[in-house]
Amino acid sequence: MTDVLTWTVQQRLELEGRAELLRKELSGIESQLARLEAAEVVFGQWAEATDGGRRSSGIAEPEPEPEPEPERVVAGPGAGGMRLVPDRSEGMGVESLTPEYRRIMEIVAGRRVR
Repeated sequence: MTDVLTWTVQQRLELEGRAELLRKELSGIESQLARLEAAEVVFGQWAEATDGGRRSSGIAEPEPEPEPEPERVVAGPGAGGMRLVPDRSEGMGVESLTPEYRRIMEIVAGRRVR
């Protein structure tokens, strides 16, 4: 007698689990179906209004946004690959550097700069 009761309970639990999965699947299918039905209605209205796409729908197209003005670029030392420091060669002194780099060299060398 307990075997029949155990089997019945197991079957019921298994079927409840399957039924829950099927309910979830059915809910997803119903929502897809509702979206497709809405799309059919909208497309049907558009087709009627435009004679199947042969006429304009009368809906104004949005104006394209204007192109932004290009940003002005001012070329200064070091821009676009300009060299700030010349290549070092034998006998070259600090005097060939720009004033900013000369100051850096003086600081590095430990000299006082006013």
